[in-house]
Amino acid sequence: MHDRVVLVVGSSGILHPAASALIAGGVTVVGVSRYGADESIAVDARDVGSLRAALDGRTWSEALVYRPAVSEESLAFLQSTTPGRCVVILTSEAADPVFGEVHVGNDILLAGWTVSDRARWHTAAEVSDAALQVLEDGTPRILGTVRPWRNRPR
Repeated sequence: MHDRVVLVVGSSGILHPAASALIAGGVTVVGVSRYGADESIAVDARDVGSLRAALDGRTWSEALVYRPAVSEESLAFLQSTTPGRCVVILTSEAADPVFGEVHVGNDILLAGWTVSDRARWHTAAEVSDAALQVLEDGTPRILGTVRPWRNRPR
């Protein structure tokens, strides 16, 4: 069996705990972040040309992609070059009622907010844990809630 390699876009921010957990589990992580923190590749992943150049010659089997960190073109590139599961982590902005009914497809995590005590955004650890679950099984998930919209944290 060959080694598992996971590309993590957002590896020094919201997906840092996911990258760390993968590494702790013996998985090779190719991290991508804007400033190159934590031994990641420094690149503005919203620029598809720069992203292609930064990843040239590298291979990975799966990916975790924080959607605000990439453009539509960059996301399409990553999805087309990832042979396995390419999990996209969306923020609650994707659930804005102006876009209509919420639909979450396979390999998608929609990060909403929690209302356990009071409305708050999820932590990096909470988002990362949910993202790793989607990476393992591909089942779409909404982390927390995205309705009623007026109750979201500000």
